[in-house]
Amino acid sequence: MENNRGTETILLVEDEEFLRNVVVDLLSQLGYRVLAAANGKEALALSKRTPGPIDVLITDVAMPGLAGPELAAMMRASLPRLKVIFVSGASEIDCALTPGEVLLMKPFTIRMLSAKMREILDT
Repeated sequence: MENNRGTETILLVEDEEFLRNVVVDLLSQLGYRVLAAANGKEALALSKRTPGPIDVLITDVAMPGLAGPELAAMMRASLPRLKVIFVSGASEIDCALTPGEVLLMKPFTIRMLSAKMREILDT
């Protein structure tokens, strides 16, 4: 796990507050700069007022209001190099992955999250 440390900026979008706080803590321990939003609308606003690049968007596939795939498409309009980790607890998802996108299934461990981060960032 020590080889998987990062310095990139991550935008985490998770509507469940407890899970959002846990993942922010885990990513921060891995060396990432973490921005957190409770929903897609909040994430869009945060991305617009954040100086510097956002390297990775981590978002649930299914969220109230603005779903993960739509959020990713909207953010890529202004951040074309944005990498995306979609998170899902559903056994089947209706989301086609494109280059620069990966899927992480819930529940996941810090090791799984760290590996997905390096996988997406190193491609």
